[in-house]
Parts: sequence; structure tokens; C-alpha cells
Amino acid sequence: MSSTQLDRFAAAALTGLVMRGQIDDAEELAVEAFRIGRAMMAQRQRQSELPDSDVVLADVLSAPMEVLELPMRIGKKLAQLGITSIRDLTLTTEKAVRATGLKDESLDEINQALHRLGVKLAE
Repeated sequence: MSSTQLDRFAAAALTGLVMRGQIDDAEELAVEAFRIGRAMMAQRQRQSELPDSDVVLADVLSAPMEVLELPMRIGKKLAQLGITSIRDLTLTTEKAVRATGLKDESLDEINQALHRLGVKLAE
């Protein structure tokens, strides 16, 4: 099982909740941590800023597609477009991705994976 951005946000929230010591029940702590984590994800999604560092962005863009951990069916369709790196994907439009036969659910997975890295599909 891989760690997602939501998991990392929930873990940070859980740490804060435990430190405050106001909730004793483990189930209640987990529910609250993920509620806070989802709120953090929603806020992050509303922001369209890219990472501050050009170095970090360059590293992200040069990374291979495998770092996105997308399902194989999506990876195969994107490979048909010649997409081998994150940079290739960020230069691709949603329309081009749809032309491969991928539907809304797959596009959502792609967008979420890119968002975790602070980048997005071309407009």
C-alpha cells in the first residue's frame, strides 16, 4: 500500500490531535484526522500554485510516468501517445487524453496524481 498525500495530511493532523489530547477514542481520532486531511486536500486543490523551487519542478517534470503509480490500463493508453515522463503528460491536454478512450474516472486519477506533484495537464 502506498502513502498518498491524503495519508500524509491525515498523519500530520493525527499528530496534532494526539498532542492536544482532547480525544481519547482511537476510532474518533482516526475519523477526525482524515476529516482534517480531506479539508487540507480540498484547500490544496483550490490552489493552482506550482512548487516554489524551479529545481524541484525540474526534478518532478523529468521523472518517469511510473512515479504517478497509475493503473496499468491508464499507463498503456498514455504510452500510446508517446508519454514517458511527467513533462510529457503536463504538455498533453485533457482532450488528447480522452482521445485514447480514457473516461472521466481515469482522467480524475491522472489529475489527482499530477496534483500530488504540484503540476497539471496542459490547458
